[in-house]
Amino acid sequence: MYNAVVTINDTHWPAYRKLNGTLVDLRLFDPTDRSPKLRLIFRPEKLRELGIPDRLIEAAARSEPQGLILFEDLPQSDDCGPPTHFSRIHR
Repeated sequence: MYNAVVTINDTHWPAYRKLNGTLVDLRLFDPTDRSPKLRLIFRPEKLRELGIPDRLIEAAARSEPQGLILFEDLPQSDDCGPPTHFSRIHR
């Protein structure tokens, strides 16, 4: 499903680039799920521990489903190229 990687404060997140923007997935594996196919859930407290800015966590919390953010104004490329960096976003 994902064809790109986005770096936010030195952590890498799966992303999907398409014509109208980049969809970033801030969900994490459920630590209580022991099934063979692990479930992804939105864990804001863990994202804060990882240094993800509060503005991004709040945006991900408001999305449906929670944890996905669409950035409409990121530069686009024809390939998956180097990661897009959000290191300038501060809390």
